Amino acid sequence: MNFKNAMQYINRKNKLGTMPGLDTITELLKRLGNPQDACRCLHIAGTNGKGSVFSYVQEILMEAGYKVGRYVSPTILDYLERFQIDRCNMDEDTFSRLLTRVSDCCEVMEAETAYCPTSFEIETAIAFLYFKEQHADYALIECGMGGLLDATNVIRHPVCCVFASISMDHISYLGDTLEKIAAQKAGIIKENSLCISAPQQPEVLHVLEDTCRMRHSKLCCADAGQLTIIQMNLERSIFEYENEQYEITLLGEHQLQNAITAIEVANRIPNVTIEHIKNGLRKTKWVGRMTKVREQPLMYVDGAHNEAAWKYLRKMVNKYFTNRRIIYIIGVLKDKAYDCMVELLADTMDYAVVITPPTPRGLDKDILASSLSANGVSCCTAENHRQAIMLANSQAKLFADTENNRPDPVILVCGSLSFLSEYLTDID
Repeated sequence: MNFKNAMQYINRKNKLGTMPGLDTITELLKRLGNPQDACRCLHIAGTNGKGSVFSYVQEILMEAGYKVGRYVSPTILDYLERFQIDRCNMDEDTFSRLLTRVSDCCEVMEAETAYCPTSFEIETAIAFLYFKEQHADYALIECGMGGLLDATNVIRHPVCCVFASISMDHISYLGDTLEKIAAQKAGIIKENSLCISAPQQPEVLHVLEDTCRMRHSKLCCADAGQLTIIQMNLERSIFEYENEQYEITLLGEHQLQNAITAIEVANRIPNVTIEHIKNGLRKTKWVGRMTKVREQPLMYVDGAHNEAAWKYLRKMVNKYFTNRRIIYIIGVLKDKAYDCMVELLADTMDYAVVITPPTPRGLDKDILASSLSANGVSCCTAENHRQAIMLANSQAKLFADTENNRPDPVILVCGSLSFLSEYLTDID
């Protein structure tokens, strides 16, 4: 099939939704020759920060001369961002060829068994085939959701299991307490494996420790007590960790936590030096994480989409935009705690332009606007990204015209990863 046909096939499979469990993906990979066993995999679970941690690790390993595969989801700019080698997306022809192979296998499998792979399971199989075919030195694999029953949890002998920050999210799938969610994430821990974790809340850490103890695995945690912030501004952060100085350009104190987690991972990879780590951290970019897209009026795009991420966002607004008026372009998914988001951010909002994310999961803009208004936020709604940007620009001009000694206002796009691409690529 060609790329157009391939995407049509994936879109049809998307309608199956999410089907937690490993039986289907295990059977599919078995029929494909178990390509996951040919890869040296680093496997990461967590609620927030998975992408950032592995962005750092990817750059560090590339600095050390390794060929690095990476499998991520969701993506922002391009569907094929899911499958990367050395930061380059898979090309359309390769995707079409590999999907044809996997879909042919699915057709036979569905005829012979009760298994019907979802789009994520198919994409996961393609990723492992691709990394095997490309002879990647390391494959960085991100859980889609949870861990224990996530389709990526077919890696039998990971180089290490990594945990980004774990907090409340996807409670209808993963559980309604932090301990239950942590237990699902801890499901990626294998017998006699190495586990590395970001700094965690005590309830989460206890779950990780208990699981590692039961599976005779070693847990190493990034030590926030060894982290000293030297400088933080809108251009970079400089910090010291375990008596070495590092620099990153991703914004926010939470990115320092992600960076020290990546350092702990990199320290366990052969032939990675301190200079590789420093250079890799400094070069790391991660689109959609407090990304500046325009100077005038100043505009940032951030994928904050759950309660923990909104708390980080509030800290960044208070840190970097003191005494500035903030105009939000905001949309959220209806399965998120959007009232909590409003409560967390309302007093930072001088104005909001509300949109409905272009996905079946998107919360209707009028519902969010009503919640904002009830919390004292002046707002309006927009039908599309162009209208949203126009309205935000107009409000920024009004604020600038009426202010004398305050810095110019800032436009901040946030709420979900699902609608960011247009704000990153089409903002004129």
